[in-house]
Amino acid sequence: MRAYAASFDDGHLRFYVPDKDQPRLPARWPGFLTAFDSKDVQRVVSRADDAPVPLGARLVSCDGKAADRLAADHVGSLVGRWALHSQRVSHGGELFLDHGNPWIARPSRCVFDAAGRSIPVTLDWRPIDNASLVPRLKATYQRAHEPIGIRTWADGTVWIALSDFDGAPGGPAAKALEPLIARLRAERETIVAAPRIVLDLRGNDGGSSDWSRQIAEAIWGEAAVAATDKEDIVDWRASAANIASIREFADELRKTPRSSRRMLQWADVIVAGMEKSVKDGKPYWRAPPDVEAKTSHPALPAPKARIFMVTDSGCGSACLDAADLWLELGAIHVGAETSADTLYMDIRRTVLPSGVGRLNAAMKVYRGRTRGNNVALVPKYPYDGDLVDTGALERWIASLP
Repeated sequence: MRAYAASFDDGHLRFYVPDKDQPRLPARWPGFLTAFDSKDVQRVVSRADDAPVPLGARLVSCDGKAADRLAADHVGSLVGRWALHSQRVSHGGELFLDHGNPWIARPSRCVFDAAGRSIPVTLDWRPIDNASLVPRLKATYQRAHEPIGIRTWADGTVWIALSDFDGAPGGPAAKALEPLIARLRAERETIVAAPRIVLDLRGNDGGSSDWSRQIAEAIWGEAAVAATDKEDIVDWRASAANIASIREFADELRKTPRSSRRMLQWADVIVAGMEKSVKDGKPYWRAPPDVEAKTSHPALPAPKARIFMVTDSGCGSACLDAADLWLELGAIHVGAETSADTLYMDIRRTVLPSGVGRLNAAMKVYRGRTRGNNVALVPKYPYDGDLVDTGALERWIASLP
């Protein structure tokens, strides 16, 4: 089922089993794990004391199959979108793990390169318990996840950590983002006069695009943001389940103090539109370009600060929407290449008939979106260091021209 869902190459289409229902399948490993580095080279990043290869050794091949092809066949087939660097970086650590998948023949002989020395290895697959596996697997892919908030450097630089855009009304992200945005609006004159503003999206997996729009309006002004609005064409799949999902979201918004008026209006218009399409026997409802009434806003002085936007390889969905908007407004992209998404968005979670499996599937599709299907964003200034090391990242950004 995972492989079937992965074959669609759509990050919003996913089959999974919740952790609480996951069967504890025994795991085996050969005493080491590899991961893709920033140059797409697979290197040993975790090893047992008796492992036959040193840390940093480069995987060349296994059983006559080149390292990149091996990873595509054994891991890419289960996660999809393997053409994306972000997928290889985030899932490459699974290559030398065996959970008994009968459709994958685990390698038996591999060749590594360590400082120019070829090391042939016969793999000794052995059990590894979950308590030992979790930290080792974590070492193959790490992301910074700073708490949402604002801090100021000694030189006046304003660093804004935006590690989560979850749209759940009243959830942890909302409770942190609402006062942050209020502060941006209240202190705008001071903030935009800083030597630089850093919008830190490390750790952000997406959520609601409304957060990034509110942040943009607070920094660049509502008139500047409105000028970026495009006549995007969006079709919603009109179904009873999709209507129920959006209606439930709207109900939560109504029960939550300080909910976004724009989001509530958006949800109500979507529900009404899909209901009419269902009544008329139409499979889709085409949303108007802007579900919010057009309002004119006075233009604010442009920010004096140079505005940098930091992304890591996990930035997708609403995180990408934020990047699209902020780049158009003039932000400078730094950090790592992002993830990517298809034109299918806004997922609904479904429990499958078994009661165990879950399915995430999209409810709407963009027609003619500016950023293409599964297209990642590449930074103007790529960062070759460790994005988890915030201090080093700060010093690097301060040195940029």
